[in-house]
Amino acid sequence: MKNLFVRFGLFLTFTAFMPNAFAAEIRMIPTKAEMLQHSFASDSGRAVQVVASKINKAQYRDVKVQVIRNSNGSPHHILVYLFRIGFHQMRIMSLYVDANYNVASVDNNYHMQLTDIQQEPGADVTAPPKCPDPSIQFVSFAPNDMDLEQQTATEVATFASKHGLKTLTLFKEKATRQNYLDVMSCPNLKGNFYDGDSNPSSFVTFDGVITSDEMTHFLSGAMKYKVTNIWLACEAFNDPLKSVMLDQVQAQKFAAGINDLLVGPSDKTGACAMEAAIAGQPMTQAFQDCYKKFDNPQDHWGFDGHGADLFGQLNK
Repeated sequence: MKNLFVRFGLFLTFTAFMPNAFAAEIRMIPTKAEMLQHSFASDSGRAVQVVASKINKAQYRDVKVQVIRNSNGSPHHILVYLFRIGFHQMRIMSLYVDANYNVASVDNNYHMQLTDIQQEPGADVTAPPKCPDPSIQFVSFAPNDMDLEQQTATEVATFASKHGLKTLTLFKEKATRQNYLDVMSCPNLKGNFYDGDSNPSSFVTFDGVITSDEMTHFLSGAMKYKVTNIWLACEAFNDPLKSVMLDQVQAQKFAAGINDLLVGPSDKTGACAMEAAIAGQPMTQAFQDCYKKFDNPQDHWGFDGHGADLFGQLNK
């Protein structure tokens, strides 16, 4: 195994390249403390080795690893973010380990806990998000290094900008947890396009995930039923994220996958629906039309919201 340090923006990401060219990379992503130090703990490479021994890399397009530590710095458990090939889906596995990285137990469908969130980059449970520019009206967010997702998010952002919306793009290393939380708090936001990966309780950023609990904590009432959210995100239209987006965050409209959305057909559907909304078409019918035109029948979306059916309007 060859270990390399690669600089991404303001922090370092540790990458392990495996001999099998068709296997997913296993990449270390930093905790808050490691990001601030611009380096990983000396034992981080051991975590990659442990994860490699516990998963079949051929099943995934990407694998990300984060070591959650005890107060004395010893490892407590390893978070493993598993990205399914061909779908906008991410599953979290947790490996509970001792100080020597011997695995005591495995949770194959792990839900992030407060102790995990506190060690995520940018996490601060006491500080509210800060809008970077109150004039921002549209955000396009794409954290993954995938050409299709980047192209789709760029297309939608360009369409929004050409239709007079003050647009912010957050792609790859700019698509951080803090940047997304900050822009979603902007008072004049009207549209939010997300092209990435998720599960029912969290969705992916460049440097980790944002959980449904964090959305509730940081953004309750922030959208005031005037922000349309179309997300290329598997299983996000299930509780808890579904209820959080519709009732807590107060999205005008929220669209996301009920099941695991296929990469490709669902991206075309999501882009079509958001562009139709921006162009002023009634959003519910436009979404149905885009689905019929572009998507695969095995993709099951949810589309709902307590706000108006026309983009950027408050009244039904």
